[in-house]
Amino acid sequence: MASHILFLARVSESAAERLYIAYRDTLGLLAENPQGLPRYEPISKTPAQLHVKIFAKRYRIVFELRDQSVFVYDIQDCRQDTDKNLV
Repeated sequence: MASHILFLARVSESAAERLYIAYRDTLGLLAENPQGLPRYEPISKTPAQLHVKIFAKRYRIVFELRDQSVFVYDIQDCRQDTDKNLV
């Protein structure tokens, strides 16, 4: 995500800043209250119970809750073809 934000900054600093703030706020939400976010059913079945959060209107962060920990599996651009997604 960091490299994507840096790439975007070369095109539009304000767009990169908005994306960074949305990403930062999403990570803060995952730290504070990840249980409140909806479940995610991936294309490929997995034994993990995944959750999802959409941020900045087009990015999806897929994560798992285990005990008191949050494991981020993927951050996806939702404009991409879903057949190419790993989870």
